[in-house]
Amino acid sequence: LLAWFNKLLGYGHNRDLLKDMKQADEGFDASGHSHIYYRLLSRGSKVKVPADDLVLYDDNIRTHLAAINVRRSEPITLRYFQYLAALYNEIILDRIFNHKAQLLADLNTFVRQRNENKLPSEPQDELFTEEDLTKLAFWMATGSGKTLILHLNYYQFLHYNKEPIDNILLITPNE
Repeated sequence: LLAWFNKLLGYGHNRDLLKDMKQADEGFDASGHSHIYYRLLSRGSKVKVPADDLVLYDDNIRTHLAAINVRRSEPITLRYFQYLAALYNEIILDRIFNHKAQLLADLNTFVRQRNENKLPSEPQDELFTEEDLTKLAFWMATGSGKTLILHLNYYQFLHYNKEPIDNILLITPNE
């Protein structure tokens, strides 16, 4: 899934994406757009996410971050890797809630192409199923702001989900 996200943003490897995005300033400019948004736009046709979608995702991230910051004495500014996690979540939630069949087809096309490029001795990646689209995990270093991203993801989920929710169960490994 990470490789698919990286390809959407025009990168072959995660390390290349992170190295490039690290160069972008943090936060949002006076017009309300993040510097990472502009960095992605500058990549032109390498980025496979439509520009209209990118601006929508950027606006959503800014809005959800503002909701978190409204009662904070020290507002949070997302680091580049936190912004990317929020962007990945925007992309996947938009596609799950609005284009699920196309998302599954796109993911499996990517997997097939990836498998074709593997050596015969390399294990093949499994195709995605609709059930796989019910899970998303972020693997981030200790102290990288996973709890902050979790709060942001909560707002993102509520934004895309239009069905009534009885409750949300949050499971964490410790207190």
